[in-house]
Amino acid sequence: MFKNNPLYPVFFAVFSVIFLAANNISQIPIDATYRPLILYVLFGVVVYVLTQLFLKDWHRSALVASIFLFMFSAYGQIYLVVKNLMVGSTRIIGHRTFLPMYIIVFAVILYLVVRKVKRPVAYTFWLNFVFLSFLIQPMFNIIVGAYQQWIINHFTKVTPIQATINADQPDIYYIILDAYAREDVLLNKLGYDNSEFLDALRQRGFYVADCSQSNYAYTEYSLPSSLNYDYFDNLNATSQFDRVLLLKHGAVRSFLESNAYKAVAFPTGWVFTEWVDADIYPDYSHPVTALTEYETFLINTTMLRSLNDFGLFNQVNSSFTAPRRLRVLSLLSNIKQLPKMDEKLFVFAHLVVPHPPYSFDANGKPANYNEESIADYQSMAIAYINQVEFVNKEILNVIDVLLMDSEKQPTIIIQGDHGPPPELSLTYSEKMPILNAYYLPGKKMDTLLYPSISPVNTFRVVLNSYFGEDLPLLDDKSYYASEENHDQYKLVPNSCPEKQ
Repeated sequence: MFKNNPLYPVFFAVFSVIFLAANNISQIPIDATYRPLILYVLFGVVVYVLTQLFLKDWHRSALVASIFLFMFSAYGQIYLVVKNLMVGSTRIIGHRTFLPMYIIVFAVILYLVVRKVKRPVAYTFWLNFVFLSFLIQPMFNIIVGAYQQWIINHFTKVTPIQATINADQPDIYYIILDAYAREDVLLNKLGYDNSEFLDALRQRGFYVADCSQSNYAYTEYSLPSSLNYDYFDNLNATSQFDRVLLLKHGAVRSFLESNAYKAVAFPTGWVFTEWVDADIYPDYSHPVTALTEYETFLINTTMLRSLNDFGLFNQVNSSFTAPRRLRVLSLLSNIKQLPKMDEKLFVFAHLVVPHPPYSFDANGKPANYNEESIADYQSMAIAYINQVEFVNKEILNVIDVLLMDSEKQPTIIIQGDHGPPPELSLTYSEKMPILNAYYLPGKKMDTLLYPSISPVNTFRVVLNSYFGEDLPLLDDKSYYASEENHDQYKLVPNSCPEKQ
């Protein structure tokens, strides 16, 4: 079978999809791979059949189709390497220069295969074997990753030990604004004065920790730490599986569920932050025509990436951010309905803004931003600030509804999980400072909180204040790591310009 039937173009089409999925399985749900896998295999088969109709030789057609699929699939990744070549401050390679060169190389290779390879049948067995073997490792990684996702999402819940409602225990809203920087970073680094928003929070009774920093520089570390009110040195989390388990089923959630709280969460687009097993999990609409994040990522590894630069992909490109926009807008709408529920609620609302991709302008409309054609620092900073302005307005609306419609005033924490994304934050002093604001009804916040309080102490304060716990506050520490290696974090000082 392997000797006489050249199947390796189909194997390569499968590999193109599952290789990317296997390397990102911790961040995508397994079902995100189904549609692109089917479509990409069909695409590979069509290319293969059309080549056969032209060459009239299945073995030679298999070689040509495989080379075409490789060149098509690898374009985006090769472009990522060469696009940053600079002469002075000028980028010398864009799609308009790289794509023609790429096509010429592609044509030369095809010519050599068609004209110079004498017996393509001699390669069939080995290419079938090699390409099939390429599927083993990514398939194994996907199976393991999917199994780990299943284990985490079916983790045994804590049985409530206190079924009666305690009138002193409010609903708790933990609202994460991903990559939301502290006021001084927004002003000094990005030129944006955020005082109007912070003053609006204070007018509504919030305490704003002006010198707060994240405990860790990346979401997969900062949220498990805050949701377990401890540092990783004490959490015995040595793998990503451990970190995700701590994020989804940490000490805070377990404690509150044991006290008859219902967990509420929302889709985020990042599987490791989604509490899909929450008691209440409002979903969003899923248009069939909208591309998922994984499909967007896959497309941008191929030659289709170049269409962005030529303005031929606007219709499809506009749908890249559709699921992200729908999730954010759905969360902002659904969270306002929660005060009407006759339950004690612990709400984990992770809004993946102002973190890129930049899909909202300041008024919430689709952003006119394309990272392929607009990639300078100033444009990225403006796009980031636009999303800050958008989420500022929306969060104030959410707060007003929660305070007005809740029978008992809720506890509300609004927090960045870290500072701006890497392309905007080059040092720890820009990456670590975060927004950190608290609304603790019935409590003297000035005595419980302080300017440099960090997320690791957030729920120590909440549990002590409303549940009679006696958890000592920890030293506020910040651990920074480079983008290249998130695991190699080091202790850094607080960069707040004011005295703490």
